Amino acid sequence: MQFKSLLIVCCLIISMNVAGQSSSGSAAPPKGKWSYSAPNAPDGYDLGTIEFKQVEGKLIATVKNSNGTFDIKEIKKVNQQYTASFYVDGNQVIMSLDPKPDKITGVCSVDGSDMPITLTPLKE
Repeated sequence: MQFKSLLIVCCLIISMNVAGQSSSGSAAPPKGKWSYSAPNAPDGYDLGTIEFKQVEGKLIATVKNSNGTFDIKEIKKVNQQYTASFYVDGNQVIMSLDPKPDKITGVCSVDGSDMPITLTPLKE
């Protein structure tokens, strides 16, 4: 009888660990206003804000910097990252973001050049 109880307890511990790993590994979608820094981007594009919103079941964003405002029409979750493709001044930008609660890091690729980007939440 003791062996059976020990086996049940071990199975419960293993199943709790597996369930905990799968839920904690899931990145929540970004939301709200964030400031961004992309030090390798051209002047005027290197600093700005990004506002993430859920609209009709889609994650979208608006990017603002000293060169204008740019809309990201859809951001998709791929594995644990969020990705988007959008155009800035006729150039395709492919963005990949890795959200954490207090910071988002990622990469923006333009014409084969990868530029790191860091986002921090704005307090309203």
